[in-house]
Amino acid sequence: MEKPEWSLDELKHKAENYCVNAERCCSEVKNKLLQWGANENYIEDILIHLQQHKYIDEARYCRAFAHDKVNYQGWGKLKIKAALQTKHLSALFIKYALESIDEIEYNQALDKIIASKKRTLKNDPLTREKLIRFCMQRGFTYNEISTKL
Repeated sequence: MEKPEWSLDELKHKAENYCVNAERCCSEVKNKLLQWGANENYIEDILIHLQQHKYIDEARYCRAFAHDKVNYQGWGKLKIKAALQTKHLSALFIKYALESIDEIEYNQALDKIIASKKRTLKNDPLTREKLIRFCMQRGFTYNEISTKL
């Protein structure tokens, strides 16, 4: 089945609705537009329109992404940075987003991860090593983890 041909205005409207539902970055919107079969010529116009009308704000996206990953998924700064880099976001926006993370919430997230993992490692002689490895996979640095342990 062929994809329908969308006009520029229809694609703008679809993209606006897509951005209203959640914070989006340019690469996500571009991928969605390609999925909808948008003409390459339209994509740049649509992205500019969305940025001008504040549907897309990559600095805001980075801050929201970092906040949500710490608070809801227990990610560390290293994993957040790597994820944002894969979305081709500005290094400056990423830096500011990481700096905007509340240190109390960040430390609470690490405490919660350590406590949760400790419950699964009862009476294991390698508990400390396993905790360190697990937390590092979640994006926390060795220094952050070792100060908690």
